[in-house]
Amino acid sequence: MLKIIADDLGLHKSVNDGIIFLLKEGKIDGASLMPNGEAFEDAVRQYSEAKIPSEKIGIHLNLVEQKSVFSGRLMPKNHKILFIKYILGLVKKDYIQKEFEAQFKKVIQAGIKPFFINGNQHLHLLPGIMDITIKLAKEYGIKYIRIVNEPVSLRKCKLFRQFQLMFLNFLSKLAENKIKKAGLKCNDYFIGFINAGNLREADIKQACELAKIHPDKIVELGSHPGYEDESLRRQYKHWGNYNWQKELDLLK
Repeated sequence: MLKIIADDLGLHKSVNDGIIFLLKEGKIDGASLMPNGEAFEDAVRQYSEAKIPSEKIGIHLNLVEQKSVFSGRLMPKNHKILFIKYILGLVKKDYIQKEFEAQFKKVIQAGIKPFFINGNQHLHLLPGIMDITIKLAKEYGIKYIRIVNEPVSLRKCKLFRQFQLMFLNFLSKLAENKIKKAGLKCNDYFIGFINAGNLREADIKQACELAKIHPDKIVELGSHPGYEDESLRRQYKHWGNYNWQKELDLLK
């Protein structure tokens, strides 16, 4: 089974416009809503007006760049900085639990019950943070959590990215065991990490082939579609050459 999921609903109005369009047209299977995205209210309004089925929307837990829902303070600018601080014990699990709880409550108070969970930059996979994620999933009756299990090919370019993927795949294997032990579900394969922000036809083809080879498994294709917008590009230029419009056109 292939599931195409668009991340970052709520990040920016142009991203919302693109994702809601794809949902309305039935081109994607779901979208994950960022509770502390600057365009969260716009995303909720568009979701409501478009009458999108609730099972199409998940929660995109986020610990970077936006304002904390719990404290209102600006979060770390870079996920790598957060990762280092977390490993050094400078980011307490208690804070993360309170932040995630606040994010869940914000989404639910907006009239949306998340159907699945994933995390910005896959930070929910980190040891300790996954335990919090599973705990909240059970509390809120959510059965599905994303992991990353993407094929690695060191023969291809982006070697550093491939090594990052190997680390995420390792974390995901640990997470998968915990998720299933808790009676929850997760995807079996994931495509979309290596070329995040620049999804290619080859990625879609690879996901389709995996789903065909493993019809009894869940293959998730992660994407970041949106309409081209100068303010979006300027605001997130540090992400690199993200190509929201190209992904939107591919998924159309």
